[in-house]
Amino acid sequence: MKATKDEISGVVLSKLLPRKGDVLVDVGCGSGSFASFIAPYVGKVITVEVDPVAAEACRGAVASVPGVELISGDAMEVLEGEEYDLVFFGGTQGIESMLPIALAKARKIVVNAARMEVAQECIRIMREEECFDEALVVNISKSYDLAGGTAFRSLNPVFMVISCCTE
Repeated sequence: MKATKDEISGVVLSKLLPRKGDVLVDVGCGSGSFASFIAPYVGKVITVEVDPVAAEACRGAVASVPGVELISGDAMEVLEGEEYDLVFFGGTQGIESMLPIALAKARKIVVNAARMEVAQECIRIMREEECFDEALVVNISKSYDLAGGTAFRSLNPVFMVISCCTE
């Protein structure tokens, strides 16, 4: 199951600039790692996961985290029906139809994409909606022991696409 690494979560946090009372929607919450990470910085996290196996894993991970609500189902319904300030797309399945809805309601959005083509599509949509801020390629390498010394192993890069504030 995919988990957002703490280092990536830190960059997302710095780009979202949450306020203590904000409601954040975590689309494609997977393991629940990002929801657990960001919960102390916002008023409420609504996690959404369409995969029932991942949703159960997330449920266990966030059960003891205050202010986190899990919705197992369609993110489109949540984005259309809920009130929120921020959106984090950790999963990008169906993002082409969800992103315009989120852009119309959220103050700030961060999309993490594993594939460059998905990031390009998000940039195109944000530009079309006149709210593209920036795109990043985030590369993290972690240390490990090698022959009595320290070497580094690269993690897969993350393409991060950020919308500008609508305030």
